[in-house]
Amino acid sequence: MIDNKRQQLVDNIRIAIAQQHDKTDVLQAAAELINAFSEAFNWTGFYLMRENVLEVGPYVGPRTEHVRIGLDKGICGAAALQKQSIIVDDVQADPRFLACAPTTRSEIVVPLLDGDTVLGEIDIDSDRPACFTTQDRQMLEAIADVVVMRLREIR
Repeated sequence: MIDNKRQQLVDNIRIAIAQQHDKTDVLQAAAELINAFSEAFNWTGFYLMRENVLEVGPYVGPRTEHVRIGLDKGICGAAALQKQSIIVDDVQADPRFLACAPTTRSEIVVPLLDGDTVLGEIDIDSDRPACFTTQDRQMLEAIADVVVMRLREIR
């Protein structure tokens, strides 16, 4: 169970994206609401699966040089291959980490799963070590489900 504050964010995203009729707008609205949830989130966005490569989608935060990520690269690639969420408390200690900003200390990646198919993922970086909790993972997994359901509706 996620707490009321996190459930409110899930509900707010459900309402906001129901009013969007374009995939990019759905993802941008979700990214903006997720990013606003915590001042500790420094880069919040989506990567989308295109021909077995993750391509950056809508995001909030500084420009990233990682616009395409192979499935054999980074935390994002690992989460897509494993089809499960990954929390890294200390990115400097994880050899898979692809640095977007030198100040990033922790990361969470949550796949967007449509059945067994990875459509993309939610990726959040923080300048704070060990920023992400189990509650955050559960919240983002619920958001991922809501986003996937909306994307299915507007295909």
